[in-house]
Amino acid sequence: MPILTWMSSSGRTATSVGQAPAGPTTDSAAPDASGSGVPDTSRFTPGRWKPGSPATTIGAEVLLLAGWAAIGMGAAITNGAYSSEAIVLVTVGTSLFVLCAARRSAPARSWSPMATVVAGAAVLLGFHYAAAIYGSGPALTVSRVITSVVTVVVAAWMILDLPRRELVTYIAIVLMTAAGVAMVISSPKPVIDVWTMLQTAGQGLSHGHNIYTIRWTTGAAFEQSNGFAYLPGSAVLLWPFHALFGDVRYGLLAAMAVTAVLLARVRARSSLVFLGAFVMLYSKTMFGLEQSWVDPLVLGAVCAAAYAVVRGRHGWAVIAFAVCLACKQQAWLLLPLAFFWKDFGWRRAALSAAGAGAFIVPWIVTAPHAFYRGAIAYNLDLRPRYDSLSLFTTALRHGWSPGFAVLSAATLGAMALAVWRLPRDTYGFLLGSAVVMAVFNLANKQSFFNEWALAAGLALAALVFAPAFAEPTEAVPRSPRVEAVRS
Repeated sequence: MPILTWMSSSGRTATSVGQAPAGPTTDSAAPDASGSGVPDTSRFTPGRWKPGSPATTIGAEVLLLAGWAAIGMGAAITNGAYSSEAIVLVTVGTSLFVLCAARRSAPARSWSPMATVVAGAAVLLGFHYAAAIYGSGPALTVSRVITSVVTVVVAAWMILDLPRRELVTYIAIVLMTAAGVAMVISSPKPVIDVWTMLQTAGQGLSHGHNIYTIRWTTGAAFEQSNGFAYLPGSAVLLWPFHALFGDVRYGLLAAMAVTAVLLARVRARSSLVFLGAFVMLYSKTMFGLEQSWVDPLVLGAVCAAAYAVVRGRHGWAVIAFAVCLACKQQAWLLLPLAFFWKDFGWRRAALSAAGAGAFIVPWIVTAPHAFYRGAIAYNLDLRPRYDSLSLFTTALRHGWSPGFAVLSAATLGAMALAVWRLPRDTYGFLLGSAVVMAVFNLANKQSFFNEWALAAGLALAALVFAPAFAEPTEAVPRSPRVEAVRS
């Protein structure tokens, strides 16, 4: 199939996420074949969102992919630390996300060749950032080789428009999971405060201790010690992996793999199934895994909630979003947007918040001072760092400290923009979440690789879940009897 054609042999396209392909397009707004009542988008000319319609602006998929790549490259250049090149790239990526929201953009009704090239290039740009920084030995070589080969193959497969994309996607996910296992083996005891903190928390849970009262240290200067800086959900989710395999990073790797599979399933049997593998092919993914940041748990829970919503499993969506809120403090920035997420509903958003709160309260009651010191005061009292990958640091280097007021104004402005301009469906919620997280990162006093990876991952999820995106599906051979009945 030529790259400029991008149409399936059956000439049919899917009208919505998770639905069967609809029949030939007409000028009416008839419901799709699944009977869900979703209008046929073919009657709308490309343009901006119309009230009550899924009309789209051509090119948002290109903007989102370019923003995803820019943020990934910027965060990878110096391992998430500040540099002039890095801050320019993440600012450009954030600007592209904001532009999509401000223009009320959504992906075009057909996947363009330009989007294909951008997607392939976005993955290929991460080729030089194949593995971690503390590892050594043959296992590290294996991790790097697998990552490099998978990156090149996926990029080439997309650009050349080769068949069996779904099979290649799942093979890529499996191989990248193997690369993650090899990376963990190559770096068994990294001198990283987050890894030590999570390992200690897992050991403490196994012995019935409160994770906020455990004392620990990495032994390295300037690293955190004697406190748990996240919300308790992250420790509880990773605890089984520490108990079974001795390392919490296997839990983070599992979260990444599950997220990739969920996104691939959303676009199953379509040319966009490769977007699922992008979760594992983000620039320097193995570095983020080695550092043990818990953001993959947050992204995985959000994607699980979105997946449950589009499948009509709202009870599971409530649980998944509650898990998201129970893992990390920044996840609560998504709650205001969830109240406007019509596919989810404000009541379910409130129920998720209540569930997360009910899970957290016992930890507060049993050790209020320790919880406040670790989960709240530690983050509020952090001193601004000159290596933070944010415009806050740019201001510091020019003699001005913006302060909390600027961070609050920027974040609230991003929330207002998302609520005002974006549709209140799953796509709008995820893109709005990406905008809020990216703007928050730019204005925050400490933003590093993991925070930017979360913002980029939310934008990727928005592209996958866009309901008005009628991408071409791969041709499925039909038997002569089926063809005779259809004729």
